[in-house]
Amino acid sequence: MPVTKEELLELIEPKADIEKISTISSDGKTFVTRIPKEIIEQIKINKGDKIRWLVDEKSKELKIKIEKQNDTMKEKNN
Repeated sequence: MPVTKEELLELIEPKADIEKISTISSDGKTFVTRIPKEIIEQIKINKGDKIRWLVDEKSKELKIKIEKQNDTMKEKNN
């Protein structure tokens, strides 16, 4: 039995507890975006924390990893 477009989109749509969209802007040198407050509160990030951007060249899949400032300081001290 064929799958409808809606069923297919539901199957491949990423699942998440929180979904927010932010707009990409430009400051003239780089693209910038704001992180929604709900995301900040959920993952408990602070000013000074870093975002590591990971891109798979073939699939163009993007993953991000938050590097907490305190974690970086602990690694340097060890």
